[in-house]
Amino acid sequence: MSPWVAVPIAVLLLLAFSRLARLRPVLRPLVGPLAATVIAVTIVSVLGAAYPAAASPWAALVVLVPALVLVVRSAGLVLQALFLQRQGYAAPALLESVVAVVLYGMGAGFIAHRWFGVELTPFLATSAVVGAVVGLALQDTLGNLFAGIAIHTEDPFRVGDWVKVADSEGRVEQVSWRAVRLRTWYGNTVTIPNNEAARRAIENLSVPRTPHSRVMTIGVNYHTPPNKVLSVLESLLDQVELVLKDPRPALRIIGYGDFAITYEIRYFIARYEDYRAAEGEVNRLIWYYFRRHAIEIPYPIRTVYLHNAAETEAREGAAGRLERAIRGIDLFRPLSDEELKAAAAAFRHLHYSTGERIIAEGETGDSFFVIDRGEVEVSKTLAGKSRVLARLMEGQFFGEISLLTGEQRSATVVAATDVDVFTLDKAGFETILVQNPAIAVEISTILSERRDALTQARDDQTAPYAAGEDAGDRSRRILTRIRSWFGI
Repeated sequence: MSPWVAVPIAVLLLLAFSRLARLRPVLRPLVGPLAATVIAVTIVSVLGAAYPAAASPWAALVVLVPALVLVVRSAGLVLQALFLQRQGYAAPALLESVVAVVLYGMGAGFIAHRWFGVELTPFLATSAVVGAVVGLALQDTLGNLFAGIAIHTEDPFRVGDWVKVADSEGRVEQVSWRAVRLRTWYGNTVTIPNNEAARRAIENLSVPRTPHSRVMTIGVNYHTPPNKVLSVLESLLDQVELVLKDPRPALRIIGYGDFAITYEIRYFIARYEDYRAAEGEVNRLIWYYFRRHAIEIPYPIRTVYLHNAAETEAREGAAGRLERAIRGIDLFRPLSDEELKAAAAAFRHLHYSTGERIIAEGETGDSFFVIDRGEVEVSKTLAGKSRVLARLMEGQFFGEISLLTGEQRSATVVAATDVDVFTLDKAGFETILVQNPAIAVEISTILSERRDALTQARDDQTAPYAAGEDAGDRSRRILTRIRSWFGI
């Protein structure tokens, strides 16, 4: 075929392949070698036709070198496709490099023998001696190379996995012909030679892809019943989003020490790299939960209690704030001064962490809350979605219906900031109400008035009473529930 015909055809084929490579990015590595090969063939064909004497093995080399690169890269793409089809993930870069070096070596030997008449047998005999000398000099480097091949063959980990090799732990960033590179928790890079990694036990923390368990221990004093501690810890773990609900956390007592009972907390997380965040959240909530439920983590040797004037003033200040707050709450308006002080003495002071759920919509409850410090957010499920209804601040209260009638919680209340609350439960209010049942009548009227003042959403179910009944009927209905709830 005339060069003047072959050249346009070659150019058209090259343009068509370039277009295909734009649609299939995986073929882009072949565009450069293919273009170089086409150009070399064109030049050699034109020069060969114009100057036949110019044809020589060196002229052929101009075509053979880019052609060899094209063949090796094509083989690399085929290897990638086969590896992906069989293994389900891309072939390691080290394997591609080894295959490429072998193919380049074979191609160079074939070109030297076929076009330049170089006899390879003496070279192979000499190379054995040279290889032995070089092998002794580079035994560590070659050891890393073959160890890397062994690592890829056994596939103990992949790029992106969290692994522990000897004393180093991190995410695998790269596996080269010489070393494994890890990125640690602290953002540092650790490079481990392949032969060192091959000799060590490798713990893959990301495989299998099932929930990973973490274990924590904590000591609690001997004064708190174990069942109470286990119940509080179980409630605490339900609040941590990273802790899986299935499988459920496992809690148990593992020993009795000199100063504390030791509890083991075993919980599950979806990804290993989340364990620090989950562990930190569990430790953070332990303080709030244990403080609210009067559970003490004892100091070693002895616990010394020092009550200074500042602490006494702080307690007295909290009591004063509580008394002022409840005097301003209309529900306590019917109480005498003695009954008000008795009610104030029954309140408990609790701490909640930011984001912690204080009460949940639909659950049963019998407690009433007055906000001492901080803010809470009130939300309710409406039309299948959670909607924020209000944000309550210091001095405001919630939960009065559950305290007085035992109704289920009508909304969810979450701590918008770290919040301190005073809480009063049924048992704390029952003595006052039983001793003076007439108070229930006035309280029922107040609750009815509060119901009239509230603006209800269209599908809001917070009101447990019929919207069409008048204030008198509603007041009598509430009074009936209060008497039934407290048995008066």
